[in-house]
Amino acid sequence: MRPVWLLPTGRSTFVQEAGNATLRGALDELSGLGATIHGPDRLVEFAGEVPEDFAPAADGISILLCATFADASVAEAAFGRAPGPVLLWSVRDPAPTGERLYQNSLCGANLAAHALVRRGVGVRLLHGDPGEPGVREALAGLLRDGLDPAPPAPRGPRGPMAGRARVVRALDGLRGSVVGLVGETPLGFTTCEFDGDWLDSELGVEVHRLSLEDVFDRIRRVPVAEREGAVAAMVSVMPSTADLPVEQVELCAATERALGAWVREEAAEAVALRCWPEFPLELGVCPCSALGRLAERGTATACEGDVLGAVTMLLAGYLGARHNYLADVVRIDREANAATFWHCGLAPRTLAPEGQEATQDLHCNRGIGVAGNFPLRPGPVTILRLGLSAGRHRLFLTRGEALPGPNRFKGNSVDVRLCGDAEATVRTLIEEGFEHHTVLAWADVAPEVRTLAAVLGLELIEIDDQGGQR
Repeated sequence: MRPVWLLPTGRSTFVQEAGNATLRGALDELSGLGATIHGPDRLVEFAGEVPEDFAPAADGISILLCATFADASVAEAAFGRAPGPVLLWSVRDPAPTGERLYQNSLCGANLAAHALVRRGVGVRLLHGDPGEPGVREALAGLLRDGLDPAPPAPRGPRGPMAGRARVVRALDGLRGSVVGLVGETPLGFTTCEFDGDWLDSELGVEVHRLSLEDVFDRIRRVPVAEREGAVAAMVSVMPSTADLPVEQVELCAATERALGAWVREEAAEAVALRCWPEFPLELGVCPCSALGRLAERGTATACEGDVLGAVTMLLAGYLGARHNYLADVVRIDREANAATFWHCGLAPRTLAPEGQEATQDLHCNRGIGVAGNFPLRPGPVTILRLGLSAGRHRLFLTRGEALPGPNRFKGNSVDVRLCGDAEATVRTLIEEGFEHHTVLAWADVAPEVRTLAAVLGLELIEIDDQGGQR
């Protein structure tokens, strides 16, 4: 039986009790199967906490247990030179409907996959809780037979394509666009890195930068009267804002005004913002709702400094999808053939279901304001991502139906019934090393995306209902 090299992740901004319970269950499961386990018996939060003697062997099974979300630096430190493929074990989030994500495990696996795949390390996804029959069977098979490389994903267009001239016109419209980047890529978020030279040469998109120090200075200098006017405007359309701490609402309003002024100065069509940890820790506010307000007025907004995510939103818009949102995949519902797409609260109120207020609240993890807390509207959606891995750009594409229902997790979320097998779709996204942010576009622009890939000479990985499953 092959030895197991297990590295469990856990971040303190998530529910540690749930993460520790997952770790105990995983250790019991593997021990019960007779495995010899190497690695720490506690949750690892940062790369520097990976033990120096953690060295996966070629004859063993490498497992990253995503007990809670962690950035990709932990995976890189533990498995960046792994001698074979790594099993990313993500678990189902136990949070009750409407509560914050307790573990955000699946998203952590997504980040880890991107970082490892770009290093040339293959990954496989195992999704499910310790004790589930399917999980136990999968682990038993791995201990017996080892971890095989992931099977190839379906490549190339798998449906009708739009006229080339129409897509070329869209690209011509995009050319000359500016994306404003505020701050740098967060540590361990390889998913938010980008190639500015490629964007300029291939798409004609420029990236203009503003430091966090400069944006904080701009926010602090917003006049009192202007802050008060922005607060009044927020409360008039989102009355729940009035229930939040006044000083945080005022800071959020000032953030909206300062960012909006910079967007106009730069003639930017999109903004990618490093929204944490400095905004909550140094300025005392979460900028989610400020980004939502900018999006409401037509500026594509991406959190965590995700420039390529912002460009994907712009592409979706020029291809015909006026309403779109950048989100993480955080849950799989096998019975409903659905995946839950979520982020912590930057959705514009135009994406709230018809007749429902775009409720504003405190941020789900940070506990300060201001962030949206409402479900996203139902309807047909295209799911796409312009990605970058190991120096090559490519596109991910699938479709689905956003379902009506309650807000699954605090922030903004929606369950999407996918056109292909939901579990296979998410597995492909992760095992192929795509970024953790995908774009939900409330329109069918799949034919245009297929043609876009052909025009730009990009590899297209598409999941559909015509055999594009694994």
